[in-house]
Amino acid sequence: MAPLQRSGHHPRGARRWASITAAVLLTMSSVGGVSAGTAGADPAAPAPPSPVPAPVSRPPVPLPIQRPMPDDPGRVNPIGGARVSSTAPQGETAGMERPLAAQGERGTVTVPMWAKDGIFAPTAHPNRQIAIHLPGELGLGPAAWLPGGGAVYGSNDVDYQVIPYAGGGVDITVTRKTVFSASTIPFGIKLPAATHLRQGNTVVLVETDAAPGNPARVIGTFSIPAATDATQALVGVTPTLGPGFPPGQSNLTVDLGPTSVFAFPVTISLSYRASDASTTGAPGPNWAGLPAGSPTGSVTPPNPTGYVTDPAGAHRPDNIDPTVYAQRHSGHCQGGPDTHTSSDGRSANFVAACQTQQLCLASTPTNTSVDSCNDRLLAHMSISCVTVFGQTGDDYDACIRTASDEVAWAKSNMAGGPG
Repeated sequence: MAPLQRSGHHPRGARRWASITAAVLLTMSSVGGVSAGTAGADPAAPAPPSPVPAPVSRPPVPLPIQRPMPDDPGRVNPIGGARVSSTAPQGETAGMERPLAAQGERGTVTVPMWAKDGIFAPTAHPNRQIAIHLPGELGLGPAAWLPGGGAVYGSNDVDYQVIPYAGGGVDITVTRKTVFSASTIPFGIKLPAATHLRQGNTVVLVETDAAPGNPARVIGTFSIPAATDATQALVGVTPTLGPGFPPGQSNLTVDLGPTSVFAFPVTISLSYRASDASTTGAPGPNWAGLPAGSPTGSVTPPNPTGYVTDPAGAHRPDNIDPTVYAQRHSGHCQGGPDTHTSSDGRSANFVAACQTQQLCLASTPTNTSVDSCNDRLLAHMSISCVTVFGQTGDDYDACIRTASDEVAWAKSNMAGGPG
């Protein structure tokens, strides 16, 4: 029997291959592959992107104003005789203060709100100043302001009245209100570099230190204090000089003599002037002035050497302003009277002081400053007031006020330079 021939498409083999193909496709579908139903289909088209919203319009943020920072402050700054340490790191500040400025010349007295900050006053030397500290200043109340820029610093037992004048002068009146107040009164004085205090017969001098070829010069004066009790009886005063606190500060200490417990309050008067003269005008302690009714002209300071009186301007150089020349060579004071006369006939003469100031202005700015000339004008006029009217009293006050008004006028209306 002839053997059977196997055809090319056996029915049983076809079914087997179909089963295998279906299993493979099912497996691919279960693991995320291509499914039997979608294997031949085209991929779906991507959805269109959603529109992007327009940006919100906001105003631009302004940049901070650029400004240079001030120089680094010192780690320890002397303020009012005390020492205040800075906690600000070097290279940084609080950023709120005004830019630092170069120190300028002081032409007036600065009276502070708090006495502990010190009373600052100029000297006759340009760009040098002193600071005056009141006794027990930390325990004094704030300034009770007076007309004209003065102040009263009060406490339970003692009051201090400070009166500044145009021209860098100041008068300090101490009132001991009770017997419990101290009879020793130390005034602290912070001096500029290369200066010292020296006590004269009737004056305490602020002098520059002597150097080879440059002798000591007077640049300020303190009066020997005058003291009276409630009955206007004189009280003995003994001034002494010595070191103060903090180190570097000097003390002008006033020791008062005995006073009756029934004679309070006791008043002590001290004055300071930015002077180049070695006197305050008082020939002795507790000077009360010339006797009432002394003839006018009994005390006339000598006119300065080199002053030329030429009111008509006959000798005026062509390059000198006529107004300036007239002010400098009138022979009289400018902006006020030549004398101050009291109701009892005593008279203080200001002519020599005014002529000295006019000569001084002609030497600026080569030898000195305009402020220094005007400060010395008040000092020289004050000498005449003290010599004639004494260190205290209504006549003295009126004379000093007249002098201060003339100095204020000169500061506003008289320029420096050749003339």
